Amino acid sequence: MGLTYHHAISVAQLIVFVPCFFLAAFLVFRLGIRTSAGFIFVVTFTLTRIVGACCDLATIAHPTLGLYIAAAVCSSIGLAPLILLCSGMLSRANESVRRRSGVAISDRLFGLLRLLTIASLVLSVVGLTKNMTEEAFLHPDVEIKAGIAIIVVAWAQLCVLLAVLIYRRRDVGKGEHRLLGAVSLCAVIIFVRLLYAMLCWFSPTSTFNLLDGNVTVELVMSVLEEFAVVIICLAVGMTLQRQPPIHEDGQHFQSLTADTTYYSSR
Repeated sequence: MGLTYHHAISVAQLIVFVPCFFLAAFLVFRLGIRTSAGFIFVVTFTLTRIVGACCDLATIAHPTLGLYIAAAVCSSIGLAPLILLCSGMLSRANESVRRRSGVAISDRLFGLLRLLTIASLVLSVVGLTKNMTEEAFLHPDVEIKAGIAIIVVAWAQLCVLLAVLIYRRRDVGKGEHRLLGAVSLCAVIIFVRLLYAMLCWFSPTSTFNLLDGNVTVELVMSVLEEFAVVIICLAVGMTLQRQPPIHEDGQHFQSLTADTTYYSSR
């Protein structure tokens, strides 16, 4: 079996996502896991895409149904990490608002967003793995459809949180405004990716199908969107500075240490 159009896309994914994986890992190391603005999800997302691309390229020598399904499964779980990434970036901007004004969006709302996104991911994976056949992609189980419905709600909540932070942009700290711009752009791009997923799962056709759909449509509505979101977020991430970890009461560890030192010296 020779190199096909779809295999060429997999090669492009490796070219883009392999360096992005290492760059994201560097950002997590530089910014810290707790204050990395969600870049840990870029690590997991790019790793998933690398595995999926390798499975697709492996079909050149071994065109088995198992490899095709493995590649399709990796391709189907891309929305959750991207939304979690944007959520992490907004959460960092929200902490900036809390430090400057003392009043910010409740962390519980960000927790709810993460919970919805993870629930969507779990349902999708369960729906796919319990019936890893071609039929599962042509006639998705209710778990998969429920997962897509939940991710739509999660995307809508992301947009609401973004709108609130844009409204309070004057309270966002210096150097953190670019987070709002990046998420605003990514939210629109993710919507296109979300629309593609909805068409694939709710009305699979010869055009919209993760297993053997139209490759050009997949490139335009899915792959390029993922490239754009990852590159935009990493570009913004390179401009961010490491922040002191935040305690549950919202205070900086650095400030707490300074106060402790002051009172102990009296």
